[in-house]
Amino acid sequence: MAAIEPLDLKVFDFDYDLTFCILFLSPDEKVYSRYGGRCEKGADKRQSLAGLRYTMESVLSEHRSRTPRFTPRESGKPFYIRDIAPPRGLGRCIHCHQAKEVIYDRMDREGKWNLDMAFRYPLPDNLGFVLDVDRSNIVKEVNRVSPAANAGIQPGDEITTLNRVPIHSFGDAGFALDGAPKRGSITVSWQRGDREMSGKITLPDRWRRTDISWRPSLQGFVASPRVYGKDMTREERKKHGLSETQLAFWQAPNVHSQAAEAGIQPGDLILGFDDETLELDAYRFLLYVRSKYVKGETVTVNVIRNDRRLRLPMKLQ
Repeated sequence: MAAIEPLDLKVFDFDYDLTFCILFLSPDEKVYSRYGGRCEKGADKRQSLAGLRYTMESVLSEHRSRTPRFTPRESGKPFYIRDIAPPRGLGRCIHCHQAKEVIYDRMDREGKWNLDMAFRYPLPDNLGFVLDVDRSNIVKEVNRVSPAANAGIQPGDEITTLNRVPIHSFGDAGFALDGAPKRGSITVSWQRGDREMSGKITLPDRWRRTDISWRPSLQGFVASPRVYGKDMTREERKKHGLSETQLAFWQAPNVHSQAAEAGIQPGDLILGFDDETLELDAYRFLLYVRSKYVKGETVTVNVIRNDRRLRLPMKLQ
């Protein structure tokens, strides 16, 4: 992102953490679509050349229509690249994710940051539907017990609008969900054969939660569990009435100050956070916490100490 031309970043609004993104604009700088997107599994798991061609053809058809649809744009005064102070030593050029880091850091110092801002551009998967990689707005899978299924969406449906945003691609779906509220519902419309259909997707609690550990701009907000130790043996699990696969490890002798402040002691049997029964070992629990929680959240550490079950609140840092 070169700080040379006076480009309004509100026009080029997309997920700054992405490795690759294309915006399709009209001559008067209205956005038809965004192609790009990723998940924690890799930078290219949600895009393909076939998917890009499919989106290009869909956008071209939109452009040729009598009443082309555009994605909403944030109102207000322009926001230029020069409004972001580039990191020292980088001269007049910064990476997109560094721009977001500067913005987040400024908001944090001004007391405007909150935990919800960490979970930007949530996946459609969070609401129970997966889009086809090669046919970017076609539903490939639907979780039978999900908000998407309850709204009536089925595999093979072509999503046309989501939260009032025209959908040509996975990137458009992410942009649409980024503007959705924490709770309530959003509108969705789709094409099924010759039928135009619509419904509402109810947003469940914590629906925006998506693995943020891959995001460069949010590395300072990724949480650490601060508890770690040796996994229980099979014999020890039988003694405590635990399954062979559920998370259960002995807290190591060295207790991190954050865990100690919460009341964790050496030798405590750690079963996880927030009363969830997880089928993980101690190492994978570390990765799980990094993907599911952010700095500043308070969790309940589930502990067994001298055959007593304890629930100890701990703030993640």
